[in-house]
Amino acid sequence: MAVLPSLATVADLAMLLGRSFTPEQEQQAQALLDQASSVVRAYIRQDITRATTTDAFTLRRVDPLRYGCVGAVTLPQRPVEEVTLVEVDGVATADWWLDGSELLVRGWSWDLPPAAHQPPRVAVTYTHGWDPVPGDIQAIVMQAANRVLVNPRQIRSEAVGGESVTYLIPATGEALGVLLSKVEMRVLDRYRRTSGTIRVRSG
Repeated sequence: MAVLPSLATVADLAMLLGRSFTPEQEQQAQALLDQASSVVRAYIRQDITRATTTDAFTLRRVDPLRYGCVGAVTLPQRPVEEVTLVEVDGVATADWWLDGSELLVRGWSWDLPPAAHQPPRVAVTYTHGWDPVPGDIQAIVMQAANRVLVNPRQIRSEAVGGESVTYLIPATGEALGVLLSKVEMRVLDRYRRTSGTIRVRSG
């Protein structure tokens, strides 16, 4: 699987902070941005950046009288910009349409092999994601990376005079690293992929 690019660049982070980085600091900043990008992608379950993907799905049977089609698949990467190829059990078809992230197949025989033995498999080539990356996602990636960059020891407070140091670690004793705050999660929730149902427009 191709490595996904960071959702923000070192130059973006430097501009946000109003500073320049040494070569060593640039490497550290890039590593943190990569980590923060992975954390954000894992949370919202999206690649986010614009790409073209071919995925295979099992066609889901739906009520043709209600939906005007025999089956559907949910395309997981969003937003869906364009679908360039649909194949049902290896046969290319143009008898489909999109409703948001739902690809609806108008007609297919479920009573003949191989559909009679198992649901048809649908291969879809589609373009998805954002270009450019939404500003709020990019800002959260930079914030998450910067928290570690400016506080690598993850210290919340460090008193002098022999008093103990308080670290930003949970009760388990594991360092937090690059993680999201609850506020950042709430912002990202609008992009998060969740289970849904078919929404078919009439007409």
